[in-house]
Amino acid sequence: MLRFLLPAVLLLPVALSAQKTGAWRDHFAYTQGADVLVQGNQVVCAASAGLIFFDGEVEKISKVAGLSDFGLTAALYDAQTGYIFVGYDNGNIDVLRSADPRTIRQGNRTKNIATWKNFATHGRKCINRFLRMDDLILAATGSQILEIKSEEIRANYSVDEGNDTLAVQDLALFGGFIAAATPKGLYVVDKNSSTRFNFGSWQRRLAGGNVISLAVSNGKLYALQANGALQVTTDLQSFAPQGGTYPNPRALSVTDNGDLWVATAGALYNVGNAQKNISSYGLSSFSPRKVAAYRSGICIADAELGLVVSSGGAFVQAQPNGPLKNQSLALGEHSGKVAAAASGALSVMENKGAWAGSAVDLSGAKVVKVNPANVAETFVATPSGVVKFGGVSRAGANLAEDVRGMAFDLSGNLFAFASSSATPVWQRSADDSWSGLANAILGGKALGKAALAGKVFWGVAEPNDLYLYSAGANLADADDDNASIFAVRTSLDETFSVNNIYALAVDLNGEVWLGTDKGVVVYSAVSDPFANAPMGQRIKIPTEIPGQAAYLLQYERVTAVAVDGGNRKWLGTRDAGVFLQSKDGVEQLHAFNAQNSPLPSNNVVDIAVNGQTGEVIFATDKGMVGFYSDATAGRSNFDEVKVFPNPVRPGMSLVTIANLMEDASVKITDVSGNLVFFATANGGSITWNVQNLSGRRVATGVYLIFLADRSGEESKIVKLLVVN
Repeated sequence: MLRFLLPAVLLLPVALSAQKTGAWRDHFAYTQGADVLVQGNQVVCAASAGLIFFDGEVEKISKVAGLSDFGLTAALYDAQTGYIFVGYDNGNIDVLRSADPRTIRQGNRTKNIATWKNFATHGRKCINRFLRMDDLILAATGSQILEIKSEEIRANYSVDEGNDTLAVQDLALFGGFIAAATPKGLYVVDKNSSTRFNFGSWQRRLAGGNVISLAVSNGKLYALQANGALQVTTDLQSFAPQGGTYPNPRALSVTDNGDLWVATAGALYNVGNAQKNISSYGLSSFSPRKVAAYRSGICIADAELGLVVSSGGAFVQAQPNGPLKNQSLALGEHSGKVAAAASGALSVMENKGAWAGSAVDLSGAKVVKVNPANVAETFVATPSGVVKFGGVSRAGANLAEDVRGMAFDLSGNLFAFASSSATPVWQRSADDSWSGLANAILGGKALGKAALAGKVFWGVAEPNDLYLYSAGANLADADDDNASIFAVRTSLDETFSVNNIYALAVDLNGEVWLGTDKGVVVYSAVSDPFANAPMGQRIKIPTEIPGQAAYLLQYERVTAVAVDGGNRKWLGTRDAGVFLQSKDGVEQLHAFNAQNSPLPSNNVVDIAVNGQTGEVIFATDKGMVGFYSDATAGRSNFDEVKVFPNPVRPGMSLVTIANLMEDASVKITDVSGNLVFFATANGGSITWNVQNLSGRRVATGVYLIFLADRSGEESKIVKLLVVN
């Protein structure tokens, strides 16, 4: 057995420069390794989120730049063309016409083959394996075999009579035959047969067992079965068991030096040399899938760690910087710090963009809050209680209640709302102790997400009612508290009701925005919502038919609502991606989905807005991505105004002016005083397309940016150089 040293985790350097408005970046965990290959001195690992490149340094490409999709399952370096073939779990295929990640990210190097993804079939389309055969690339999929030539799918066919949904789990070339691993056994066909497209030409040679993986080594074909048996043949006629049984098998791999490896859920076995068997990396997890030789050691695609590389007996995790998990349950943000709670970890990102994480069980996390008075503290509400983290270190469970709603009041006190509890309201003191309050109205109710509007907490009484709560001067005395529960109604249609409320947020004007199974409902700010049961309203959106309108997202389940620095509303949905609406919700400014953007999925779980940078982070059921919007939180003065890029050089077409006072007036003139641009900032930011009022790019020269707050009492002038 090898000895294992403590690892040095390799992190992708984080860019600290200002990000371009409209740019995307991924916040993926590159941990679900599926395949690995070596091209020269470079290792390439296909993880679910994207490709990891390692040659001593770590690089990555993903759907944000370089790839067309999310959910990688297979990869092949094709020595004949120098291309990398990438397969996805939905049947999508990319051909990368370069092996250099920097070149790929620049664009125009990816050919997408979506024919199989869009093909009508009843079977699974997942790409399980690529194999070069003469002038063809074969692809084993969840139901058929594909033949790719000149970057096009030329044929697709089944290997089993009357069954076009039989999974082809692996492929190999052996003795002039194509061998296919299937749940019904091993099938073979002459690779030169013109009738291989006919299932009648395929012959079953190893029956009675589910064959999950194939490998050719030293003139022998090995077949790994789902029951852990490893079968070997030299002639495709007779098979013999090789060694014992391998429990929980996953895949076979053959390295360039001829070593045959069996990956299982608990070990890596080197067939023929037990001294090389591996049962641990000395890291936090161990879940190998595929193996390749690398320099004097091996590299491993691991299902929990992504890419693991060994050299001289020590293992390191070669991983781009990112959160620990892709499936975040809830997000929180304050003062540039973003926290993401997942079932197995809390990950935090400081305002410079680097992620750090702590492995911890946060199953069922509902809400994440960053302490506005001390951003080093993060609180996570879970079914087993509120958990406090100092930075990324767990401080232990502070409140053992099923908490689904949590919010800070104006004085910085944290309130937690316990569901189905006789003590529904809890307040945290500065020493981390909690005080509970029985409340006859809220007690025993299924209390959900909450937010502060003015001095009153608004929350979801699950599944479809709302609750209000206002604490009195004495928390121990319930007599001076106010609380109520009421159904969602609208002033225009009092019969309107919703079945589920998924999200709740308060905008900069104190209005409460709900995300429901029937779109969006808004409650205007009122001084005393306890006086009468509040009435909401649905926002009407003009349609293409003159004189007619529809309600905002009325047919969508709105699962996330977030407010940016410009008081615009980011709305996430269960099935349709993300929408950015104007302050009043009437105008649609952006619509992002998995088809037209880097979103990995249309199922949006939560949204967090970084008020300092303007980055909007979308947590989906598959992973997180960020989009740099043109709105940030307003500042109290103009002391830290930033203009970038400055100077504006040829090819640059967008200037961002940031760190402005909220809704500042912005005017840009040339040195002669001619006005070329004017607008109001989105919160604390604004962008200019370097064009004058006639829509033409301005001439080379110095331009003056005049800034003023809404009252006209604060002002500033900044210079900008444009070079054409």
